[in-house]
Amino acid sequence: MPKHIFLKAGYQSESQAFFQDFKEKTDFTDLIFVNKEGIVQFDTITEYSKTGVSMDVNDRKYFQVANKTKQPYITDILISKVTKQPIIAFASPILNAQQQFNGVVFGAVNLDTIDQLLQESRVGFLGHSYIIDQEGTMLTEFINKQHRSSDNYLVDEHILNAALKNTTNGLELYKDANEKWVLAKSKPINGGKWFIISEIGLLEAYKPLIIRFSLITFCLVVGSFFTIKMMLHLSKRIEEPIQQLLTGVRKVEQGYYDYQINEQQLAPYAQEFQELCTSFNEMSDKVRKDTILLKELSITCQLTKLYNRRYLNEQGEFVFQKCLEEQNHCSCIALDIDFFKKVNDTYGHLIGDEVLQHVAKIISNSVRSIDIVTRYGGEEFVILSPNTTLESSVKIAERVRQHVEDNPYYADNLEINVTVSIGIAGYGHSKNISTFYGLLDSADQALYIAKESGRNQLRVYDNTGIVDAGQIL
Repeated sequence: MPKHIFLKAGYQSESQAFFQDFKEKTDFTDLIFVNKEGIVQFDTITEYSKTGVSMDVNDRKYFQVANKTKQPYITDILISKVTKQPIIAFASPILNAQQQFNGVVFGAVNLDTIDQLLQESRVGFLGHSYIIDQEGTMLTEFINKQHRSSDNYLVDEHILNAALKNTTNGLELYKDANEKWVLAKSKPINGGKWFIISEIGLLEAYKPLIIRFSLITFCLVVGSFFTIKMMLHLSKRIEEPIQQLLTGVRKVEQGYYDYQINEQQLAPYAQEFQELCTSFNEMSDKVRKDTILLKELSITCQLTKLYNRRYLNEQGEFVFQKCLEEQNHCSCIALDIDFFKKVNDTYGHLIGDEVLQHVAKIISNSVRSIDIVTRYGGEEFVILSPNTTLESSVKIAERVRQHVEDNPYYADNLEINVTVSIGIAGYGHSKNISTFYGLLDSADQALYIAKESGRNQLRVYDNTGIVDAGQIL
């Protein structure tokens, strides 16, 4: 039996109890005390039929290094002489008071424990980490626990080379043992004898970025959709009332001055648009009234309230052409107040204007509703009678002449006798008349002869010339 030192029974029993309690509080699989001669004095192995007591471990490197350097030492993977399982031994020398070597206490840690510690130390759920030694032997992350050995768990050479570069500040890209592309980073531990390698698959590495990008894209798309929808809604709420305003403007521009925007349709829109459309309707109504007024002013004699020469020229041409197309008669009566200049010179222009108004009122009351009565200029008046024969127009003219003569002008104590001279022409009676202006000129010629013949009388433009109206009647 090899020569060795035995502890006293009481001391050994007490130490074993301490070791057992320490083992339960730590991650060590077993704790073993080896005396200075390399003989196992006692251990905490309880799961197997035999223990390591009295076993010689003098050839173990952890014992030799602890004996020589008197410093703690961590081994690479060892196969336990008792359990036959791969372990890593953490050896610490025992020194006496004179700092002389007095044995070794080492704790055995199996690889499952190291795997578990690595898993517990992970931050998050991405990637994985494992430990290798300088030979490339994996110390953790074994798939098949029944075939753990240093020969079967060598990493690929390119992985080992990447770890040996000690590129702690950079990432390496390579294929892992499963032929998948990974990003890896290594860091030396245990004095540079081991390397902890962290790997993450490319897809797994970029997955958070892809998820974030997809989420951002989704949010942008959804946000853009609702933004566009909201903008379209706002645009519609702005565009529709503006479109109604533009329609109203175009209608007014085209001459539909009575066009009004339906204010009820604008009730859902902003108050400003409602007020704007109300203002437009008021403006449109004012434009309509002003336009009617301007039109009346442009075609009406403001003194006599009869149509003026402009209206006669526009409407007379239309009336004459209609009679021409329908082959109906059309007559024109031109009349002039006799000696009107003398009235102005004797009584003044204000009385002259009142005489004009007096005669205009008599003429209006003496004609039919279809007759167009106009003040042609100065003291001259023209009556256009559509669908009227020459004989009928002579009767109308004589009625006017007689009424004017029978109704002198009275003002205060003033009495003025007024007479008119009249010329008459008719389309359908004279072959020389084919246009409205020809009709008007013929009546004017007849008027001139009536004035030259003594005034207060009628003359008719006939095929044979200008004749006395009495011959027609």
